Amino acid sequence: MVDKSAFTVTKLYRDCLRLADYVGTKGGNTAVIKKQVQQQFKRNASETDPTKIAEQKDAAIRGLSNYMFMEAQRMAKEGAGSSPADKFDG
Repeated sequence: MVDKSAFTVTKLYRDCLRLADYVGTKGGNTAVIKKQVQQQFKRNASETDPTKIAEQKDAAIRGLSNYMFMEAQRMAKEGAGSSPADKFDG
């Protein structure tokens, strides 16, 4: 049987690394951001208290959600000044 807790932590780790790659590519510091993500997960890898694990997972999820929210706002602002006709290239 698969441990769902381990699966969600692994998925969360991969999602954080993907986001670090995306953010780093935009800012030119991919290696630094990915290293920070890896360090945080390694630092907490030996944690066994379910409450603390849940808190750490929640913090990581909040970080992902906050970035997605900020990115959506940025994209909305960039798109607010142009009409769909401006984007049509035909």
